[in-house]
Amino acid sequence: MNRQSIVTLTVAATCAALLSGCNGEHGTATPAPTSSATTPGSDVPNNGAPAVANPLPDQVLAGSPCDTALTATQVSDFLGDTGPGKTEDAELGPLCQWDSTSGSGAGLTVGYDTKSDQGLSLAYKNTKPKSSLWKELSPVQEYPAIAYGDTSDKRLCNVVVGVTDKLTYGVTLILGDRAAADGKDACEISRSVADLVLTNLKARA
Repeated sequence: MNRQSIVTLTVAATCAALLSGCNGEHGTATPAPTSSATTPGSDVPNNGAPAVANPLPDQVLAGSPCDTALTATQVSDFLGDTGPGKTEDAELGPLCQWDSTSGSGAGLTVGYDTKSDQGLSLAYKNTKPKSSLWKELSPVQEYPAIAYGDTSDKRLCNVVVGVTDKLTYGVTLILGDRAAADGKDACEISRSVADLVLTNLKARA
């Protein structure tokens, strides 16, 4: 898989991780408006999504994930050398994308869904029916989490964690060439990243 294909996949997965649409162009992540993304105030959780027993303050998702989700050292631990995180203000909230500079194709995106007011319910409603890979994960530090993706692409996995009934954050991971060849589990690693992100978010509470 060439570098352009990997980056394009990262962009597409970023949109998926925030449960919105994309325009499909390389290097862009423009969500397509959906009624589910613009109808706040509905009772949550719904559509089978679990409740968040100990919600974090809304403020933990304030700001850009480039500044608050992971430290530079933590990003390097997963990707090796990277360029600076690329920020994006998407329809459902801010994103940050990091790409390995090694040419391996490894990439990582963290996004905060701060605008839908539907939390994990949005994933259960819109994403679960369309995903060939869908897993209800063991809680991440007691917070409910799901993983989803495409069974035909084992290099990529999205993990979404609910921090309140209305707020989530998402992690999209693309394995590098060596990790993919070694049979690493993208969802397992994505969950590990999500765990680190949650530790950092809790420190902001």
